[in-house]
Amino acid sequence: MARPTLDGLGEELLVNLMTKVSLTCRQGDALFDAGRFDAAEAKYFQEAFEIVGSGLALPTTAGDPTGGVICDLYVGLNLWKRANLMGCCVGIAKCLRRKNDIEMALAWCDEVNVLYRCGFHQLPQPIYDWIDWTPDIPELTLLKSTALCVASEILAELGNSGTATTRRWNAHKTTKNLPMHHQTTLLHGVLNRALRNKMLELRHPDPHAPLGTGPLVPGLQVRGSWARLNVAKMGGVTDGREAFACFIWNSHLYVAGGRTSSTGPFHRDMWKLNLNAPEQWHRLPGYPVTLGASGRFIGWTMLVRESNSTVLLFTGRPTIDVFDLTSETWSSAPLHTTYTPTAADVEAGITDGWPWPGKVSCDATVMFSASQNTVYVFGGSHARSIMGCDLFMALDLATLRWRRLSGSVRAPRVANNGCPSPRKNAGGWASPDGARVYLLFGHFDREAASVYNELHGAGEAFGHEDFWSWGVKEEKWRRERIAGNPPCARTELAYVYNEKLQRAIVFGGYHPTLPTYVLNTTTGRDTQFNYSYFGDTFLYDVAPSPSPDHATPTSRAPKWAQVLTAGFPTYRCQAQFAVDSTTGKTYMFGGWTNNQYIPTHTQMMSRSFGDVWELRVDLPGGNFEGVDVEEEGRVARAGPWQRCWACAAAGPWKKCGGTCKGRVFFCGTACFREGWAEHKRAHKCRKA
Repeated sequence: MARPTLDGLGEELLVNLMTKVSLTCRQGDALFDAGRFDAAEAKYFQEAFEIVGSGLALPTTAGDPTGGVICDLYVGLNLWKRANLMGCCVGIAKCLRRKNDIEMALAWCDEVNVLYRCGFHQLPQPIYDWIDWTPDIPELTLLKSTALCVASEILAELGNSGTATTRRWNAHKTTKNLPMHHQTTLLHGVLNRALRNKMLELRHPDPHAPLGTGPLVPGLQVRGSWARLNVAKMGGVTDGREAFACFIWNSHLYVAGGRTSSTGPFHRDMWKLNLNAPEQWHRLPGYPVTLGASGRFIGWTMLVRESNSTVLLFTGRPTIDVFDLTSETWSSAPLHTTYTPTAADVEAGITDGWPWPGKVSCDATVMFSASQNTVYVFGGSHARSIMGCDLFMALDLATLRWRRLSGSVRAPRVANNGCPSPRKNAGGWASPDGARVYLLFGHFDREAASVYNELHGAGEAFGHEDFWSWGVKEEKWRRERIAGNPPCARTELAYVYNEKLQRAIVFGGYHPTLPTYVLNTTTGRDTQFNYSYFGDTFLYDVAPSPSPDHATPTSRAPKWAQVLTAGFPTYRCQAQFAVDSTTGKTYMFGGWTNNQYIPTHTQMMSRSFGDVWELRVDLPGGNFEGVDVEEEGRVARAGPWQRCWACAAAGPWKKCGGTCKGRVFFCGTACFREGWAEHKRAHKCRKA
């Protein structure tokens, strides 16, 4: 048989041959391995600019005007240049990490992901993110995995256990089914199975992690504090709510609808709590529309219009219900909206004259832009799609007319790289200037699609890992970089934009496919949950103002920072944030968790929460004054656990039985003896 010529070889085979002999980034690798780190960094930069030319700043960063994930130059690179540039990026990240330039090291790791993602745009047909396309180039596999694992190590050092674990898990998940010639000793050394399994035993945040009291990494970490409000009288919504609507007006927290658990009871009531004097919840008139006309009050959103002291309730019906905050009554004159489908809308699946089949929508991401006087609605479920859609609609409140901006009624067979994929339960907010609308994470319920015999069905849901923004003026989506010290992918998260802080805030949620291992200390065996719940908190700053001594190419680019707190609310999803526009304070209410995931004495599979928390952050306007960081590190509740006053370890400890009424806890007799005298002095506690 005649040997094939180079012209007859496929591109991937040809690139495999080239990468084995000619990746110039390996010249930098040789210098790095020899301990010549400055020379290695210079070589990596030299080779990188040989590939991209002098017209592109490296690393490319988040923000306007071209700061999205997709870079035209990267899309046009062939596989050899892509692999070579990825190798340079990994090398630079490792060099910068040695210099403790953490933010830039993470940025170069992210550049590898951007290069990899741009490769998807070379495919003859767009594919959804749940289809993990991997070129048959082992070097690309190794470099992508190395970038994920280097970033994982850095994020773990920052205390961001959720994202650190997710990135290492992704490196494993996307390589485990590749052909044997990808499964090299080098790759498995990078993946480090033992470390991965150890990280899967962590909770996020992990209550047993050392409490950081030293200096924070500027731009990537912010000190914060969670304080639970003590509602004096039980009743109302204190029994717990999930899938409810929530907002704040005039320093009162309002909660409406939802359910106590997935099996009910289902609510159509409405309550308010005075945040300045949280004595008890007060009942307000319930939602007056009949169940037959509106469906269950589940997964809906209420939007405050400060201009006329009203709240709008979007349900998917043409009628927008209105609650008058001054009279505390439901208006007898709701807003009657209109919609006229275009030919393109009909092609997108709007066949009965209204965008939401059955005139119902739930679990959509509903955002209000006061500056544009516009309501935006993305995704969610409706009568013809329980797993989520990518329909994006806008309601002009001046004309009360709806308009489709992008997307379809049901998930298309073929993906669209130019807009977010179908989903529900995503986070989202509008920028104060009305220029952009942001969409974060969420999930596509492929398991439900399988049950209902719809397209894209599978045995498990898909948790989106992407971040998008819609340019209002140009009417175009941009896939954003998730830069800095970010949250990992999650759905059913709490989110809000705080105008006083000038930042978006994210808390909690869950990842449908990130496993958690729980070690049984009796049997020595792990129990595996195929999901993870979160109790971590993050801020997104679209316009950072770094200090002069922290000037890097990414220092002024939009980025995420983790809020480090000694205590935190129990891991949960479906909680909701709301901001008091009067004081600028941020509050969180409700949500639910799986009782098997956290320690509990109940036999119920899940429980909902009726607690109210205030988040305080050490930023101007963050209401951090008066927070005793040292004391909080010894008394704060870390999810379902308490901290020991003497040693600060978290666990199911016993509270002090003295006159302090359980203000502190002790993990055992030794710590009680060690800490009693100090506790007695600090809190004036005496034996009861």
